[in-house]
Amino acid sequence: MRILINALSGIGDAIMFSPALALLKKHSPASQIDMMVMFKQVEDLYRLNPHLNNIYFIDFLKQSKLKSLKQTLDVRKNNYDASINVYPSNRREYNLIQLLTGAKVKAATKYNHYSRSNFDFLNTELKQEVLNRHNVLENFDLAKLIFPNMQESELGKMEIFLSEEDRKFAVNYLFENNPDGKPLIGFHAGSATFKGHINKRWSAIKFGSLAKQLSQKYGAKILLFGTETDVNELIMKLGGENVMIPKTGNLMQSLALVEKCSIFVSNDSALMHLAAALQIPQAAIFAYTNYHELHPWKNTHVICRTELDCSPCFFNSPKPVNCIYKGKDEFKCIKLVEVSDVMTACEALIEEIPRNIES
Repeated sequence: MRILINALSGIGDAIMFSPALALLKKHSPASQIDMMVMFKQVEDLYRLNPHLNNIYFIDFLKQSKLKSLKQTLDVRKNNYDASINVYPSNRREYNLIQLLTGAKVKAATKYNHYSRSNFDFLNTELKQEVLNRHNVLENFDLAKLIFPNMQESELGKMEIFLSEEDRKFAVNYLFENNPDGKPLIGFHAGSATFKGHINKRWSAIKFGSLAKQLSQKYGAKILLFGTETDVNELIMKLGGENVMIPKTGNLMQSLALVEKCSIFVSNDSALMHLAAALQIPQAAIFAYTNYHELHPWKNTHVICRTELDCSPCFFNSPKPVNCIYKGKDEFKCIKLVEVSDVMTACEALIEEIPRNIES
């Protein structure tokens, strides 16, 4: 059987398909399973995954439509028996691309919001989106449309396969920059910016204060990850001499350093999910996104959030997030998370107090 996985959304969404991918291979080890992506970092993330035969990178966003069409039709020549649009991919463009790949069975999600405009009819198999169901499980449901005998209990953790070269980079970096072997704590203070998601970022000033407190109490080195240079530079300035911004050449080198961390502190972001895949205990800071659907999958974690009647309010749709409050109270769900809340979460993780706490 030939199966195509259309992982056309971002890094975090792509890694949350990895448990379903492993299960597809388990249930049909002789199948050819390929993946199509449109972000280079997703290609890097899956390049060494043993469950894939081929991975096709098509730069839909930057190259001409004609070139993208030609490359898509080249992928179509593999004559796929089934294809899956990775959850969430609630845009009509993804369904059009899946149609062009020509699989006999085309599996996708029917979204609870704005699904009518998504061209759902282009798919042959639709799975209804379920509120409060984790993204990993939504992806499992899609895979189950192909192999109905799959059982949810079979799902494992998310998977990342690092090269020895990437791991050597991390060892050499830490030999030079942490010769005393101080404990490492990773931070990611950024997030996606599309659909207004910059508003789910916890304050850089609060990250800086947290860095200082962790450094003072535990003698830890704080490693700042992500591409948000201005945010990281402010945290480094406020956090003190034990805060570093590692210079890495690519995502996989960054992940090799994340793997060396004792704990990881982040907003709801792709790096949060990648740290979960690496099994690094986490303090995960949530605003208006649904932590039931997005918490670190099968990994030790503490959820840091503010309980409000209106939150979580963001759902999967093409529309940007919109807060019901204005002025100083706008997005107060993230503003009300205090440094003390996250510090308590970090202490619980470091001191191995019970797992999977919500605070």
